Parts: sequence; C-alpha cells; structure tokens
Amino acid sequence: MKYNNYILAIFLFSSFNFSMNLSIVDFDDPSAHHILDAEIINDVLIVSGMIGGIEFYDISNPYNLNHLDNLTLSGGGGGGQGGGTKPNCIAASGNYAYVTTNRGVGIINISNPSNPQYLGVITGTNGYLLEDLDVYGDILAVSAHEDGVLVYDVSSPTNPQLQYSIPTNNSWTVSLDENYIYVADQSTIIKYDYGSSEFSDMLELSNSIKDIYISEYIYVALGSGGVSVINKNDFLLIDTYNTSALANKLDVENFNGEDIIAISDWDDIEVLKMIGNQLDLVGFKNTTKRTMSVAMKDNFIYSAEWAAVQAFEFGEIDGPDIDLDVYELNYPYTNNGESYTLNVEVTNNGNEILDIIDAYTTNGEFSYTFLNDLNPGESQIIEVTYTANSNNASGSYRIISNDRDEPEIICETNGNINGANIGQEAPDFELDVMANGSGTFSLSDNSGKIIVIAFFAPN
Repeated sequence: MKYNNYILAIFLFSSFNFSMNLSIVDFDDPSAHHILDAEIINDVLIVSGMIGGIEFYDISNPYNLNHLDNLTLSGGGGGGQGGGTKPNCIAASGNYAYVTTNRGVGIINISNPSNPQYLGVITGTNGYLLEDLDVYGDILAVSAHEDGVLVYDVSSPTNPQLQYSIPTNNSWTVSLDENYIYVADQSTIIKYDYGSSEFSDMLELSNSIKDIYISEYIYVALGSGGVSVINKNDFLLIDTYNTSALANKLDVENFNGEDIIAISDWDDIEVLKMIGNQLDLVGFKNTTKRTMSVAMKDNFIYSAEWAAVQAFEFGEIDGPDIDLDVYELNYPYTNNGESYTLNVEVTNNGNEILDIIDAYTTNGEFSYTFLNDLNPGESQIIEVTYTANSNNASGSYRIISNDRDEPEIICETNGNINGANIGQEAPDFELDVMANGSGTFSLSDNSGKIIVIAFFAPN
C-alpha cells in the first residue's frame, strides 16, 4: 500500500512488559565471523566461527567480554572464503574442547585458554558431514546427519576411540546425561541407554530438531516450530512455545530455583521459563544481528551472532527499556515522486516511563510520525514513509531516550538502493545447473512461475 507523505498516524496500545528482562552489558566485534556456536566452561566463553577461527573470552567478570585469544585451525583455520578447516559446533569438558569441522572432529587443549592448542582431528572422522556434538564424562557423541550418531570413549581425551554408532535418517543434534543419549533424528527425539543401539523411548515432535538440553526437563529447539518441553520420566510432551522466528540453539540455567531457558531465535533472544505446566515468555531482546547460538552462566546470557558477540544481564529492569520489532526497513522499488510506508514498533519493556529525548531520520526522503513518551508495557507504531526522488536513498531512523543501556537506538532505512529492490523488474539471466539436473536455467524460460533458487557453498 502506498501513502502520501503528509499523512501521519499514531497507534498507541499496551503490551506485555517484563519485570525482568535483558540489558546489554558488553559487545565485541571479533575476528571470527559466520559464527555458529557458543560454549561456556568454568569462566571461559568459547565462540566458533566458520570463517576466522575460534574466539576465547574470560567472563569471570560477566560485565566484560575479556578477549583472550583467537585460534585458527591448521589447514586454513577457516580464515579464507575458500578452503581451510572450518569450525562448526563446539563442546568442552575439563581441559579439552571438541569441535566439528568440514575436515573431521577437532581436538583443542584449552588448559590455558589464553593460548589454546589445536591437536588435529579424531582419526576416521574426515569425510563425514558433521553437525552438533556433546560430551559428558568419558563419552563424546557426534551427530553426522545420514551417517548417524558417532559415540566415542574419551577417557583418553587426546585419543578418542569409536565405540559404536547409532543409525539415523538425519541427525542434527545429540545430548547426553548421566544415563542416556538423546538423539534427534529429523523431528523425532529418541532416548538410548549407553552402549545400546536399541532405543528405550521415542517421541515425534512438530518440526525438525535443532538442539536439545537436558535439565529437570528435556528442552528441544524446533526451528520454526518453537521450543518444546518434555517430561524426563514418562517421555511425554508437556508444552510447546511458538517463538517469533527460528529457534536454533538453547541453553538453560537454574535461576532462583527455576529453569531459565535462553533461545537464539535468529533475530532475537527469547527467555522462557516453566510456569506450572506451561512455557511462558519472561524476557526478550532483539539483538539486531543474526543470533546463531546462545550460552548462559548464572543470569548472564551471551549471544553468538553471525559476526558479533554480545553479553546481556537477565534481571530486574528498574528503569525504562526500549525495544524495536525491526532494526532495518527495506522499501520496495518506488517510482520517483511516489511514497511507500513501512512501520516500526517501539516498546517500553521496562518499569519506568521511557522519555523520548529525540527521534528523527538522517535522510530527508524519509518522513516519520511523532513518537510519544511510553509508559511501562506500552508500545507505539511509528510510520516511516519513503518518498522517492533518487536512487540509493539510505539512512536511518534514530531514537534518543533515557534508556540506560541503549540511550540511542538505530533502525536503518533503505529506499531504491543500487542493486535489486523488491518489486523491481529483474534482468534476464542464465546460470549453469550444478546439481539435480543439467543444462542451464534462464529467468525468461520461467516467466509467470514461482521459482525458489537456493545458493550453497559446499565447503
């Protein structure tokens, strides 16, 4: 829908606010990017990046991401866009961490996290498509998609011995406790006794399983299916909470006698807890980045993002707390002289009035409605209208407020950018078919059809 740029509208309504929520305490822009996983052992946060290696942080002071070292793995270390050893998921126990890579399961000596030592890959693991892994006591279990789950004895941490494998159709993740191996096989979670390839329980869930955490309950991340909680005793589903985007990784800490569940949900972190027999949302923070994984220690939550690491404190919010539902407005192609409006919702999730000191756009081609002060739990939808008169109209909508940890918050605005815009006529092209067929694909041969083109880099 298109609007004239002189039409202004304000929508004000109440929304649920949290007595406890997430406050930003630190941020780091590390060498690693394409970050995929995070692990905490003692006072060390380990973040694995497919490109640029593995980052180590001292979090003994949880308000400070004290960077210790960057470790690149031999054979390239993921330092380039082409070949190299590319870390994926990571799990740690004692003085060692194990990491899945495109060249096998790597072993890292982390006894000195300021100078970690890469020891190479476990013999025989090269050639597998490896995903998540977990280590408990002397057992290491590794998900290998169609090749099942590989179970190792790591009583000698530098010389793991393959004990057996558990067959699966497609296993993305695995989790261990003192008695069982919990295997995710597509949308089915299956419980195995140690040393047995015969399952003792299984449960079909609503979507493919991305992560499992074993605590008082079994918590399962289901991608677009949200988060499910399962009773450990009878292996029955208790509840499912539908997160706002894509629940990928989760971590759990017992806080004030209750399990607090943090979820990396692609564009935000969502915090859940069990209230009765129901999962309820008790905290939320749009991280403004692609949040791939999350790790918790006490009431601090560490967000492992595609190219950044952020630290949040989960606790009582004494003052105001500003949140936006989007941090980027990308407008469809708009003819010169015409207008198009997109919305950004501003919410005060704190416990004091959010005083708006200033709100403005940095580019005159974007107009906006007036933003009021917001009471606790109150939201307002701001209309930001783009009136086109040139190409590449980039800028931002900025809010300055009395929020203590985010005094300035920025939503990018992009109109008629140089390149492809939604609604703009696409130029014809022809590409070679690389898989699942042969020949070429041209856009003009598929006019009027719904086409999905997926691009993947195999290594």
